[in-house]
Amino acid sequence: MTADGLTRLLGDLDEAGAGVLVVSPHLDDAVLSCGALLAHLAPRHRITVATVFTAAAPPPWSLPARRQLRELGGVDAEDFFARRRAEDADVLAGIGAAQVHLGFRDALFRRGRRGPAYPTFRFDAARGRVASCDTGLAAEVSARVGEIARTGQTGMILAPIGVGRHVDHLITRRAAGELGLPIRTVYYSDFPYSLTAAPEAGFVRRAGLVPHRWLLGRAENASRIAGYRTQFGGLFRDGTVPTCPEIYWLPASDSTTAA
Repeated sequence: MTADGLTRLLGDLDEAGAGVLVVSPHLDDAVLSCGALLAHLAPRHRITVATVFTAAAPPPWSLPARRQLRELGGVDAEDFFARRRAEDADVLAGIGAAQVHLGFRDALFRRGRRGPAYPTFRFDAARGRVASCDTGLAAEVSARVGEIARTGQTGMILAPIGVGRHVDHLITRRAAGELGLPIRTVYYSDFPYSLTAAPEAGFVRRAGLVPHRWLLGRAENASRIAGYRTQFGGLFRDGTVPTCPEIYWLPASDSTTAA
């Protein structure tokens, strides 16, 4: 790997012995998108994964939420999320990372005054249009993440860049951007959305970001991804995780070589 901004940043982390905080929208995103890098860093650094949207809600549920539960065999929503939280805890323990589940409700289970906040997945939750009832949600998430970042010696925050435009990913990205802490924030491409989509060009341009590739340990990370059993079949229909680099986004001013 070339001596680019990511390599230098990781070297600085090693020298400082600083910790890494990963802000993950859902109960698999950190390992899907950053698992290889986290496994590389874990022997020398404290890794904490703060997952934002980790809970359901009592019925009535939105149509896409009901469809998702029905496809899983008619499981109860609370039981389903309990299984997901347990999967996440097991996989992260295998890496050597600590986990914090923030307990915010998943988009498909959030409600506004007149019904589901996101009545459909394709035309609402996956379109990047944040519902009016979620206007203050990024600030709430940012406050919680900030509390975690201030504990211990956090030297780097990893946050989603929002590939795929899922509203939960965009809210998480905004929350990370509003932290206002003197800690370097590095954005990661959201996998597997990144297989078919690119980051929002306007956000990349405004932040002056360039991509850096990380492939070391990516093939081995497939077994960790498979640990998210409730999600794996829906994400990878043929049972195979594509071996492609993780992508991290840093300001161009930090980078001598872009991917």
